[in-house]
Amino acid sequence: MKIAITGKPRSGKTTLVKRLIPFIEGLGLRPRGFYTQEVRERGKRVGFDIVILPSGQTLPLARTGKKPPRVGKYSVFVENLERALKEGAGDLLILDEVGKMELLSEKFREFLRKALNSSGHSILTYGLGIEDKIRKEIEGKFMVFYLEPSLREEVFLKISQELKREFGHKED
Repeated sequence: MKIAITGKPRSGKTTLVKRLIPFIEGLGLRPRGFYTQEVRERGKRVGFDIVILPSGQTLPLARTGKKPPRVGKYSVFVENLERALKEGAGDLLILDEVGKMELLSEKFREFLRKALNSSGHSILTYGLGIEDKIRKEIEGKFMVFYLEPSLREEVFLKISQELKREFGHKED
């Protein structure tokens, strides 16, 4: 099963992934990979962190700054992203997100290529502004859900139904 979630910034992609993780675990699966979350100080976004699954360890992905490599006003800590790719084993890969910051890393690109071509199960999110070639490959291989705030519950229910259909309940 391969599921992709896309939408405009702040549409709720990460929130949806975070909501799906306990659901996935409830099906008896072990998620691995990572999700990203905003870091705010005094109400302003100052960067992003990576939360590694299954450990929950948090590493900085980006902070406002001038040090390269950069995306917009953020300096990106590619080495932390690459470290997250090496962590943990599990049944279902979560990559939140495939975006401009993550695509700065050649190791991430290679990891993504393997995930796109593997028979393993995965859920990923991607930004609408990523390279066309990567976007088209995702859209050709994944069941894609477009998310906007008014559709959050509907998309959660559709994805959870797909997960139940694929994995059922492993209560033994």
